[in-house]
Amino acid sequence: MRHRILRCLGVPMLLLAALMGGGCTAGPSDRPAVAVRDANLPPQRFQQALPSSPPLPPAGDYYRNSLPWRDCTDAISGALGTASPRLVECSELRVDATADRPVFGNSLHLDVTRVGDGPAPLVVIGEASGQPGTVLAARLAQELPPALLDRFTLIGMSRRGTGPSEPLDCIPKTTRNQILGIDADSSQPGQLDSLLEITRVAIETCVQDLGEVLTTISSTGTADDLEQLRVALNAPVLNVISQGEASRAVTEFLRRYPASVGRVVLDGAVDPTRDDVAATEATLVAADAGYTAFAADCVARGCPLGADPRGALLAMAAALDRNPLQVGWQLITAGIAYQAVLETVGDPERWPQLSHALAAARDGDGTELAALVTPILTTDRGLPARFDPALATHCNDTPTRVPPERAHQLASQWQQLSALFGPLFAGRLLLCSAWPVPSPPAASEDRPLPPVLVVTTTGDPLTPAEGARRTAQSMPSATLVTWQGQAHGALSHSPCITDLVTRFLTDASVPRQGTLCPP
Repeated sequence: MRHRILRCLGVPMLLLAALMGGGCTAGPSDRPAVAVRDANLPPQRFQQALPSSPPLPPAGDYYRNSLPWRDCTDAISGALGTASPRLVECSELRVDATADRPVFGNSLHLDVTRVGDGPAPLVVIGEASGQPGTVLAARLAQELPPALLDRFTLIGMSRRGTGPSEPLDCIPKTTRNQILGIDADSSQPGQLDSLLEITRVAIETCVQDLGEVLTTISSTGTADDLEQLRVALNAPVLNVISQGEASRAVTEFLRRYPASVGRVVLDGAVDPTRDDVAATEATLVAADAGYTAFAADCVARGCPLGADPRGALLAMAAALDRNPLQVGWQLITAGIAYQAVLETVGDPERWPQLSHALAAARDGDGTELAALVTPILTTDRGLPARFDPALATHCNDTPTRVPPERAHQLASQWQQLSALFGPLFAGRLLLCSAWPVPSPPAASEDRPLPPVLVVTTTGDPLTPAEGARRTAQSMPSATLVTWQGQAHGALSHSPCITDLVTRFLTDASVPRQGTLCPP
């Protein structure tokens, strides 16, 4: 019996942070390797896997007719916003919602796509708050080198509740807008109280209507889904690329299914050692630094925000607190303006769009800001709203529950760290307060893993670089490479990183530990 993810009344979430070439040469052995793009330099030297780690396994292959694939190029092109030059095929994967203890009727359907004709499968997993893997796979197919696509078929998998086949849709769009619109000014404690009450009522309703399945929308659930996908594809191992927060699901897959691990790349991994409060504070600092980089670029371009883009945003937020803008059913408040910034600050190619949208809102037209947050709040380009599955995934992943008194304190403290985002991030810590506290993951036996490539970006505003470093430190077989750039994720932004990742996947070439790629 197919379990539909039902529609229920309202709740929101942090949406955490998103709410996120040429040859190489290595430096001296006692310093980080520095990779630069220059055709006249010798190629990057690569190290062998650590003696205690198994070697990288063969990339393997998969059974191409394992699922009933159909042409969906037009639909994915619509979701991408640009025509895909390659054929994109879609299918659905039925998974047990509770893999450890299957219950009759508790199954979910996940959307999957594939692009390319390579014999080996390379699964693409996106963030719960961002584009699903089904769309990311098609985008990467346009950006990655042909050599990689000759070897691999990119298989995008949507996470639970994020695909159109069976979306998690338990929050009215107006409630989503209301929650994201609250900017938790510490001088107005009533805002936090209102946020907490709306969240509590909504969560109670959702839990009552959806029951056990709601609590399985988590990174652990996605790890089980990856193994079920591997079995469905009849692949000996699963090769994986993850983006940002999806690293939680992939590292859980490594822990739970070590025999199924192929060649794995974590791009912009989140910190596995910090609780929700500490992780949110780190993301807050990174987001503020990201806006500083945007502002500097804005001034250099002579953008419409003038000589002080930070001051312009603060002034506009104060004006929106007094007089929000109405755009159709959407209410554009200070919180919505800040969310629009968080949606775009990690993608420098969209910075001109952001500056124009902020300037238009300052002048009384919130249409462009509304468009920037539309994918979170409601169905957009054939994809369901991102808000609900992001909330469920985050609250099911963390046992931290912040009381309102602590949120009030943090709103004041974090205001000193970032006048832009401090109170906003503190308020959103309350969004999981009424969510059932998840049980800790089941223990598993530690087993050696093959080399894992962890990629970090020094200026990532959504998944701070320190998180990827700590992820790499937590895995003895991990190799960390760093792009000294400014974006959310490095793959496809940095030709140097793209080259390292391509050779890691296709040639089993592991970069030197600590390799640096230039801006």
